Amino acid sequence: MGTRTLTLFDDDHWSVCDPGHVFARRLKRSMCFALGYPPRGLAEATRMNSALLKNLVTGAGSSTQFIGGLVVALLYVVIGALCAIGSILVFRRVFQGRWEQIFWASFLLMIAAFYLSFAAYFEASTHAWQTEIVGVAVFLVFAVGGLFSRSAIAVGYVMHGLWDLSHCLSGSSLAGLSMTETPLGYGIFCSSYDFVVAHYLVISDSAWHEAGKFDLYFWRSRL
Repeated sequence: MGTRTLTLFDDDHWSVCDPGHVFARRLKRSMCFALGYPPRGLAEATRMNSALLKNLVTGAGSSTQFIGGLVVALLYVVIGALCAIGSILVFRRVFQGRWEQIFWASFLLMIAAFYLSFAAYFEASTHAWQTEIVGVAVFLVFAVGGLFSRSAIAVGYVMHGLWDLSHCLSGSSLAGLSMTETPLGYGIFCSSYDFVVAHYLVISDSAWHEAGKFDLYFWRSRL
């Protein structure tokens, strides 16, 4: 009788040795797909392309992909604008006077630091980490300046919106500088948010020179 060779795949091997291990692996893989982040072991073709705006500008892909990408981009623009409007309406009532100024300055630094979390998740190169850290340092300067000048913080949000768009247009490299990857459409969403907030800061008549007031239950005054 001839001999046959039985090949066990990775999951098959673990299913014999440790059924609990293979269950955990398959559960993790399913969760990655559900959250939109394919497991790292899959082909590069399954990874998200963060340069969505670049693909639209250059016309990369088929006409169907262009239309779909355009719809996705417009969706992120609308969601970003609506989130900004909602944030403005809520936070200008929660943080009043001087505290509103402190909030928007602190929030600018926080959203700038998001790119460090993206660099960690996508395992960015050392050069990309350096670029993103310098970016955070620049926005730290705008945030500190925003504590003394309304214009400085408004300019900071405009600059951050342009920083978001640069990730969309360039992907992982900008003028020879390595940059981190970002989730699909994040740069479009965040830039839309930033520009609306910057516009509000320019036209706002909030009395930031007055003493700060924190009113978490502001809606009760309307009841």
